[in-house]
Amino acid sequence: MAQAGSTATRSRRMRLAAVALALALAACGRSATEGDAGVATDEAGVSESETQAAQQLAALGGPADAATAALYSGEFQAYGALDALGAGEGAWEMTLFDGYAQFARPGLGEDGGPTQAREVRQGGMQVTAGPLVITLRAQDCPLPNGESLPYVATVTFEGVVYQGCARRGAGGGERPNWASYLPDLIPAIDACLARAGARTARVTTASALADGEVAVRVRARDGERNACVATADGARVEAFEPILDTDRLGGEGDPEFVRAFGEDPAPPPPNRCGAGAEARDAAGVLLGWLLRQSC
Repeated sequence: MAQAGSTATRSRRMRLAAVALALALAACGRSATEGDAGVATDEAGVSESETQAAQQLAALGGPADAATAALYSGEFQAYGALDALGAGEGAWEMTLFDGYAQFARPGLGEDGGPTQAREVRQGGMQVTAGPLVITLRAQDCPLPNGESLPYVATVTFEGVVYQGCARRGAGGGERPNWASYLPDLIPAIDACLARAGARTARVTTASALADGEVAVRVRARDGERNACVATADGARVEAFEPILDTDRLGGEGDPEFVRAFGEDPAPPPPNRCGAGAEARDAAGVLLGWLLRQSC
């Protein structure tokens, strides 16, 4: 098993080195097939994902010293929105264990696999796990709710690059959820609540989509649920349609968001998990309350 893993790692390194050389030649205006024997080309089977991985690795710089390498040992948890991808609603999550990585997206299942050797450079770390290429950089990664995580994370899967934030450890601490991106979503949420015509309606999930739009799900007091799509600036509602109670996204409803209206709004009544937590923007302005459904 150890020999097989070593062979796979060497093979990957050789392919990435070939891709990197091809990229360097392209940057100099030369083709990788112009008299450079043995250089991997697209015709030789170099995939788009391998090219992206080589670019990401090259951007991390030279070999790491011992202090830097220590920053990338152990397990990690990473999160990010599907906003720029138009890939759906919710947020992705990646768990990097010592020998395995798992990548999950709401409604799209899970992917991952055993990890190969970690490539640690002065500017970060890259590791391959099955179809995933994971890159971590130890630098402050701000969340839209004003908090931050200590690592920037990139997960490349099937040619798509997912950007997010990460922390040390697998499963510890409070995990970001759809409401972590609440301040950026408020204009669209307000537009959808106005379309619902009920200030008592609750938002069960919201996330940015491609093309400057935001998807919002709203639950009325009588239980009726609607899916709304509005422009990110809240200027226009593109769609507002009822959805079945069985139509639920991963993480939807935990928490639910209750919007604060007026200068001195009364908080919503507590549910079985207690009083709602205040949600504020980076300037400290009260946006509303987050009601947890699991406690």
